[in-house]
Amino acid sequence: MILLFLFIKLFFLPISYSLNCIGGPNCHITLDFNQKLPSHKQLLETCSTIEVSSCSVFLKIDYDDQQVDISFKKISNYTQSSYPFIDLLATNRQASIILRYTIKIKVHHHNKIQLYVLLQCQTHDQCTERQLRHYWPRFISLDNRQNSFNRFYNFLFLNTSNFIYCFDDQLNQTVKCSMIDDSQCWASTDSRRRCIKYDKDYPNYFIYSYNKVDQPHQLTDEHVHYTLICHANNCNNNQSIKQLSELARQFAENSRLINNATDRTRLHDKSFAIKFLVSYFDIFCFGLCMIADEEGTNHDNQNAQHLYTIQSLLTYENSSIVSLYWNSNHLEYKIIRDNEIWFESGPFFIHFNQTYYSSAPEQEIIPMLPLYLIEQYEKIGTDIIFGLFNKLSLRWSYTNTTNNFIWETSFKIFHEQSIILFEQYFPIDLNEMSQGNIRETFKYVSTAFPRFKVSFNQTDQYIIDQLGHFTFLDAWDLNMRGIGLKNVFNGGLYSGNPLLLYNLTKLDSNIILSSLTNFMTNFQTRSPSLNYHLSCGLHGRIHQIQQSFSLTTILLSSQSKQGINQIINLWGKLMLQYYGKEHIKQQKNFHNDFYISKLGYYTDTGAYYWYNKESNLTYEQTFIKLKKYHVQKHIPIQYYELDSYWYYKQNNNTGEHGGIKLYEPRLDIFPNGIEILQRNILQTPLIVHHKYYSTDNLYQNKYQFLNGSDGQVSLPLEQIFFNKIFSQIKQWGVEILIQDWLSSVYEDMPNSSWDVHIAREYHLHLAEGAKQAGIKLIYCMPLNPDILETLENTQVHYMRISDDYSVNINQWNIGRASIITWAIGIIPFKDTFWTNSIQPQSPYGNFTEPNIQLNALIALMSLGGVAISDKIGNTNVTVVNRLCRLDGVLFRPERPATAMDSTFLGSGGPKGEMWHTYSSDAQQSFFVEYIMITNLTESYIFSWNELFNTQEDDNPNRIISDIYLVFELENSRDYYWFTSINSSTILMPSCAQDKLTYYSPFHLFVFVPYSKISNWILFGELSKQLPITRQRFSSIQYSLNGTDTFKINVTGVYGEQVWITIGHSEHVFGQIDFYTIQCSFLSIESISTMIITCNTETGCQCNNI
Repeated sequence: MILLFLFIKLFFLPISYSLNCIGGPNCHITLDFNQKLPSHKQLLETCSTIEVSSCSVFLKIDYDDQQVDISFKKISNYTQSSYPFIDLLATNRQASIILRYTIKIKVHHHNKIQLYVLLQCQTHDQCTERQLRHYWPRFISLDNRQNSFNRFYNFLFLNTSNFIYCFDDQLNQTVKCSMIDDSQCWASTDSRRRCIKYDKDYPNYFIYSYNKVDQPHQLTDEHVHYTLICHANNCNNNQSIKQLSELARQFAENSRLINNATDRTRLHDKSFAIKFLVSYFDIFCFGLCMIADEEGTNHDNQNAQHLYTIQSLLTYENSSIVSLYWNSNHLEYKIIRDNEIWFESGPFFIHFNQTYYSSAPEQEIIPMLPLYLIEQYEKIGTDIIFGLFNKLSLRWSYTNTTNNFIWETSFKIFHEQSIILFEQYFPIDLNEMSQGNIRETFKYVSTAFPRFKVSFNQTDQYIIDQLGHFTFLDAWDLNMRGIGLKNVFNGGLYSGNPLLLYNLTKLDSNIILSSLTNFMTNFQTRSPSLNYHLSCGLHGRIHQIQQSFSLTTILLSSQSKQGINQIINLWGKLMLQYYGKEHIKQQKNFHNDFYISKLGYYTDTGAYYWYNKESNLTYEQTFIKLKKYHVQKHIPIQYYELDSYWYYKQNNNTGEHGGIKLYEPRLDIFPNGIEILQRNILQTPLIVHHKYYSTDNLYQNKYQFLNGSDGQVSLPLEQIFFNKIFSQIKQWGVEILIQDWLSSVYEDMPNSSWDVHIAREYHLHLAEGAKQAGIKLIYCMPLNPDILETLENTQVHYMRISDDYSVNINQWNIGRASIITWAIGIIPFKDTFWTNSIQPQSPYGNFTEPNIQLNALIALMSLGGVAISDKIGNTNVTVVNRLCRLDGVLFRPERPATAMDSTFLGSGGPKGEMWHTYSSDAQQSFFVEYIMITNLTESYIFSWNELFNTQEDDNPNRIISDIYLVFELENSRDYYWFTSINSSTILMPSCAQDKLTYYSPFHLFVFVPYSKISNWILFGELSKQLPITRQRFSSIQYSLNGTDTFKINVTGVYGEQVWITIGHSEHVFGQIDFYTIQCSFLSIESISTMIITCNTETGCQCNNI
């Protein structure tokens, strides 16, 4: 029997063996080889979660029985490392997880072939689903396992003998190990050879141990510690050990099998349309394209040796959508899309030791030294998220030899998806990289790859200058679109990431470019020192990086019929998969989240009680009076927000400015504490404000802080401090924490950006502290890197993407920013709003709100917080009642409203705002579409195709109907028949904003699907902002039992009088007869359901079920 056993040896801190994994040995899956393997999501659903600091997963593959077993195990005493002195976490600070696994192959006396895998991880704080189970696809993908096993078998176990010779690399001596003496040969990369005990039950023996750092901070092959042990006759020299090592690594990494190292540099895989082309025009003037041999011979940049394979032009294509052309003569690359050069590269660039280096110094606008390409090599492999890839790697030196390898840049071109990854890897420590400490320095980069040419103050020279763009352009600039990047896109803290470039006349021809890893340091900018080229890389304030640091940028190209919204959604889906994070819409009871589902009250900027209380009352007394008013007037507030006025700030400042000095309620604000306020007065969940800490904070004697050099911001550095803060507020009745002033971490604290760890670790500490306490996070005032960093933070559920209320009259305009945040699984929302135009004695002077209903509607359609902020006695109850039921449950869509694709057209699109969302009944069997328009400077003709383009792959229940009955909410009797045939259109009226008052007229169009089996049409509850939602209608059913019958289950609360409008037409395009039915909810139950039944004989009636 051939027995393969893989075990893990952790070489970190000592492990407590008393810990157990959730799921434990009872979590077990058995599969046949011909059975579909479980998806990542299915595996997680089956096996719950892992919540201990170190945990294991066990896999057995039985090749003879054709069976796979997966189970979860607790830690055993066999997981200790044979190399306890090696601590990769200590030497690689950027590494959050390191996996160690060992493949152990034994040849038994029977012919049974099995593979055993034990995979384990350990982190500083936790071992989570994402971190551990992220690796399972490589082990349960069996396509090449049988072949790889046969390779091992042929290599190791043929022509065995009784003696093995071990070679000592250091002493160049041979050690003879006798099998009779129970010894075998140990061969490892740390240059040691020794004889070890022989196991007589297993006459042949092989072990391969491999350490790998979790993405996104991955050690490369040069810095992976691995050990090779073998005892077989043909494992007795350096060359065979190298070959066996290559086989073992391929097996462990699930790479495609190749014969030897030379094949790795020349592999052609025509089945995936990957082409390697040689330019015959350049054949006599070869550029440097060197593939390193196994012996590591030195090579000169000017003098390519014959030991290398030389190719001057390489062409990679993926999915026939986008192609990468690499020219090693000129050290240039191009990105081809639609047979046009969309991106033309600028020189490779790096800055360190206060010196600028470029692959083409003559093209730069400032003096630079040459950057030398010293090696080029190719390989293929598999990424568990993106699939099969070809990789072209380039190694760079600042001298003319291979001795000073400082930087590796790689192109990863994927076969199955239109994706190219641009990777940067740093094999050594680099110092003195900073280009300054002022805020403007973020517009510079210290490395540039990729780098694309953009015109500057001149005639458009490149395709990129003529493309439309969709991205963040400046702080709180919610327009986010334009043509070309010249003189518009600056980059740095406020621009880019992601950056979508698209054909202005063909919206499904687009490319999205964004950071994939290290979001807090991996920036997009148009660096003034680099000809204002579009450059991706380390921002200019980084002082130094450590060995093995890496960055990755992703380029995703659209397929046919993938417009703006669809490509952004796909990008977000891939980003979430990469980080193993679940989209918030996939969470259980997502719609019951109180922040999503209930009406709230805010006291932040723009609110009446922001640093303002009732005359002659304390804040506590003001809240007592406020709560009493809400109860008396039946304003169903279900949560309250406490802003920054309640805690102690720097220099005892009582205003909004200054960091946190002590995160405790001030005695003059809440003398009895927040816990008493929540439990005895408000009796609802609380949301509290939190910002950065001050340099004079009172926690520094006990906890470690980093004080900013500008004397304003101080960052806590220990997880235990965050745990304390979150545990403290949980006891007060707090359910959500607003992490505000995020921008200050980079804007007002220069040393937070000096290394690659501090800012990222701040986010991770927030996430872990919140997770342990069961508290959700709202991000407020985020910079672009903060937004993407939520991909590593499971606790950020919501993000305010608007400016402060009352500061920016158009802060409601969030339709474009919502596309991005929703794509990465975060619920966007706008700030609070007033329900009356004027609030008496307002702290904002003469501020008047011109758009009450528009603010209310957009808050409702955002899917995020809907929170009013009026003065006591000055809430417009009519506005409130249009938003929710009597119990405060909001009438919500299924997803946030986002700007429609046509609003991005260069010409021919709507000149203003046109957003889309949809709602459904609770059973998701009946879907209603909503189109909101505002600020249209001219009328617009809306077509059925635009609605069809809103289809989503991840919601198969929602199908765009061939026929809709369309009406405007404020005039439901003026309806339209809207179909997929006969070029059906709707004229959207102009509704330009008043430039003096900033009043923005708006129209909400409701698209109700027309059933082919019934002539009844639901118009809904027309007194509400969204007339048909799951919160009012639990089910909507048509039936043909001899008569055309229509049944609607209506949900309500005690005391509600609900008026439902239903239409009937004899045929499509016919005249509609209207019925209005009253449902009175008199049940003493808090929530009950009534049924409306309509048929052609008796009309419509509402009755108790």
